Amino acid sequence: MENVSSPPLERKFSVNGLTLSAQQWGIGNTHKVITLHGWLDNSASFFSLGPRLKTCEVVALDFAGHGYSDHRSEHGSYNIWDDILDILAIADQLGWESFNLLAHSRGSFVAILLAASMPERIKKIFMIDGALGFDNDPAEAPKDLRNYLLDQRRLFKRESKVYSNYSQAIAKRREKMSVSEDECLPLVSRGMKINMDNGYLWRHDPRLLGSSAVKLSLDHQMIFLNSLMAPAFLLVAEEGFAKWTAMHAFIKDHSSIQIEQHPGSHHMHMQEQHVDSISRLIGQFFSVD
Repeated sequence: MENVSSPPLERKFSVNGLTLSAQQWGIGNTHKVITLHGWLDNSASFFSLGPRLKTCEVVALDFAGHGYSDHRSEHGSYNIWDDILDILAIADQLGWESFNLLAHSRGSFVAILLAASMPERIKKIFMIDGALGFDNDPAEAPKDLRNYLLDQRRLFKRESKVYSNYSQAIAKRREKMSVSEDECLPLVSRGMKINMDNGYLWRHDPRLLGSSAVKLSLDHQMIFLNSLMAPAFLLVAEEGFAKWTAMHAFIKDHSSIQIEQHPGSHHMHMQEQHVDSISRLIGQFFSVD
């Protein structure tokens, strides 16, 4: 395994009434890349990949409500498209008129929406084990909105569970992640804070656990997919979304997205045995004109 120890530069961006945090590697490198993490993750999910992308200037975001970034206001929401204005505002502050997206899981869906709606801003998209959402039934829209309204009111003031140490938090996070304790540590360290009783709480906004107000139907998603102009690559984990064969067949039939499988779990980009090979694929994709 390649020995990579380059520490990131911690960044703060004031955008849309919030202070959003990020980690940055490779300042001044040729290919400008903004990373978009998955649901309840944070920028540390790219902690191993970031310094390995030797030709890229990488800005790994903490989405609003995640990591070190502010939570949205009381009337704010966390629907799948709510992050797009923040991404564009940060790119503007960086002076990047156009840039690449490196996205994982939910972040990949955000990337498709952004690239389809603002094609002049996005050069290429590399997606890790995620692309579209579920096939949502429009007939469920009133129920979805009701659940969103109830969840927003219920979760806004909810206190996070207190853990006495990091080991407990790592064990909880690993229940749904096939990664080692060491691989999980950066994600948990950035995702927790100390409370008054010297215990540890999750930093993320509890409202992230609630329902979405509106869920795009597969027809809606197909329109965004067909509108993609940027070259796109989807790397599918053999122990992750590779099992969604029907969805991958759908993507192949309705887009020019390049799809390849790779060993590993849904968080394979955090797994020590896979990060070098994944970083090479990403670097090659962004480097080819």
